[in-house]
Amino acid sequence: LGFVNGLAIVMTKAQLTHFSDPVTGTFLKGAKGATMFGLTAASMIFMKALPRLTKAIPASLGTIVLVTAISKGFNLPAKTLIDIAGAETFRGGLSILPSLSIPAIPFTLKSLGIIFPYALTMATVGLIESLLTLQLVDGMVEDGRRGSTSKECRGQGLGNFFSGLTGGMGGCALIGQSLMNVESGGSKRLAGISMSLALGTGIVAAAPLLGQIPIAALVGIMLLVCQQTFNWSSLRLFGKIPKLDTAIIVLVSWITVVEDLAQAVVAGTIMSALSFAWKQSTQIFASPSINDKGWKEFKLSGPLFFGSTQKFDRLFDMKSIEEKDVVLDFMESRVYDHSALVAINDLSDKFGEAGKTVHLRHLSPDCQVLLGKVHKGEGTPPYELIESDGLLDPVYEPVEESGLYGGYTSNIL
Repeated sequence: LGFVNGLAIVMTKAQLTHFSDPVTGTFLKGAKGATMFGLTAASMIFMKALPRLTKAIPASLGTIVLVTAISKGFNLPAKTLIDIAGAETFRGGLSILPSLSIPAIPFTLKSLGIIFPYALTMATVGLIESLLTLQLVDGMVEDGRRGSTSKECRGQGLGNFFSGLTGGMGGCALIGQSLMNVESGGSKRLAGISMSLALGTGIVAAAPLLGQIPIAALVGIMLLVCQQTFNWSSLRLFGKIPKLDTAIIVLVSWITVVEDLAQAVVAGTIMSALSFAWKQSTQIFASPSINDKGWKEFKLSGPLFFGSTQKFDRLFDMKSIEEKDVVLDFMESRVYDHSALVAINDLSDKFGEAGKTVHLRHLSPDCQVLLGKVHKGEGTPPYELIESDGLLDPVYEPVEESGLYGGYTSNIL
């Protein structure tokens, strides 16, 4: 949610720059200001009204044609694409087509050191935005199929590689354009190919005509796209979800706007991982009882890993346990890593020092083997008894470094 909301805010900020004077930085005034605001409003109205009147043409295309006609028909002082990009960009003709060539840069480690940080950032942002767009489109197109993330990544990489060889800029899937395409009925790959061919043909054969499109027409369309991209339902989550989750959404959105999407992804991933680890570390519990042999039995539930070992140790009050035999039942728990194995052995040592015998039940076969190796390969002490049950013992493999266990090999096939 934070990524999508941040992107929506960034896109909105980009559109708002067209309402200000590039020299003074203040809002446009007079005829130019009225034209910009008026045509933008008209563009947004057409985008909403045209789909109700006809499905024969895409609403965005109809809106551009109508706003351009109004601007030219009434001779309004509207800023156009040619005013922004320059006449050279829209001169058209076959001469503007790029040629295939190797970039004219020195192929040295120094050049790589300069280029690599920017390339990594652009690749990261491009991949993330493409995958977010794919997820969004999958939710809009209910055809029972899902896009392939690996195909999209490979295709984008190849496309950007050959784009660089022709002097072009890198690109990725764009949420705004994808939303307009899908809402216009273009949900297949042919739609994207057709758009690319139409755009390329227009730049070559009708560039001067495209240059006359008022910026306001595109701004109005993009403002509606921003409105659709922003996840407004996320605002209703405030106060209903954990404060830490709310903080992550706000932080990721803020970093996306202030810095860039790549840094937002790193920060969001780290915070989400820490949040998940913190939540899981509090989910280890023990239910005490006395079994039919008169032994103290603790039925454990929840994950046991590096983050929950301290709470695991605090679950047992040695002074209040009078029974000589203690059962730790791991049927509803799971041992995840080396820290968990050490915590079990440390707890067993405490019981052993108190003159008690610990019975460990329903551990996975791998955990049973590894617990013996934690004691420097000497096996478990006499007060730490591992009771196996081939029928009921769970099967899983804890995360561990084989070097810590003398070349241990998992029993899981």
